[in-house]
Amino acid sequence: MIIIKIFSVFLIIILGIFFRKKRFISSITIKEISLIITKVFYPSLIFSSFIKNFNTSDLLRNYLLPVGTILIMVCGYIYGIIFSQFFIFKDQKEKDVFRFQCTINNYSFLPLPIILFLYGEKYVSMLILSTFGSEISVWTIGILALTGNRFKKENLKNLLSIPIISIIISVITIFLKDIISIENQTLIETGRTILNVINLMGNATIPIALFIAGAKMGEIEIKKIFLFKTLILSILRLLVIPLTSILLFNIFSFPSDIMKVLNIVAIMPTAIASIVLSEAFESDSQFAAESVVLTHLLSLFTIPIFLTFFNKIF
Repeated sequence: MIIIKIFSVFLIIILGIFFRKKRFISSITIKEISLIITKVFYPSLIFSSFIKNFNTSDLLRNYLLPVGTILIMVCGYIYGIIFSQFFIFKDQKEKDVFRFQCTINNYSFLPLPIILFLYGEKYVSMLILSTFGSEISVWTIGILALTGNRFKKENLKNLLSIPIISIIISVITIFLKDIISIENQTLIETGRTILNVINLMGNATIPIALFIAGAKMGEIEIKKIFLFKTLILSILRLLVIPLTSILLFNIFSFPSDIMKVLNIVAIMPTAIASIVLSEAFESDSQFAAESVVLTHLLSLFTIPIFLTFFNKIF
């Protein structure tokens, strides 16, 4: 049953790959839709999920979610630093991408449908809350890894991305909703109508994001992906780092419902966005693409194995 559910997620990605390979969708369209997802659909999903599933006490009680994702990324960063010392890279840029891919994984759009299918909408909102820590990690230790441990102050401005701003607005709205009592029926009905519209747009996020992720992967022309370095990176990203993170969650006695979300985040492959970031920061985008394809391919096997294990334990 778990394998069937996971395959349905990857089926949408495969459709995206197919449509791009057949040139039914252009690279310009992929870029434009990606912007729409980031600026419209995903923020809508964030806001609607938070408002429907959280109150003030829930937010305070689940502070370990962003803490946990930071812990996952820090584990990856440390492993990347250590293991990058044992390989001969063609240049520093390839070495930097190796470290970044160990640090940052696909923490949002791939785990979204998996968590929705397995645990329901309540846990989707918990995943979104956890991305607060993931975004912080991307623009701090992630960029640190990608730029050869050279960090610039201007990178901090990226912390105020639209998803992060959406999380902040959602949290403020929840606090205000719990403090202020509104009895005017017109205002209440207006608010519900607006929330329904936002919820409708948010529901489009998962299938569109998976399809576009597949289309982006379909742009990658790779002759050799089963290289020694990418295989070692895949083992680290899909096995070693998740197992270390899960062990730490147990050592620190994270609550079981929080661990359900964080465990799934931990087992995800490398981030597809790493290709774009590698290009933006003039690193080795080809190596990034190779590792993205290989880790996503292998995760077809590792994710169901982990989830079967989680299903028996939690």
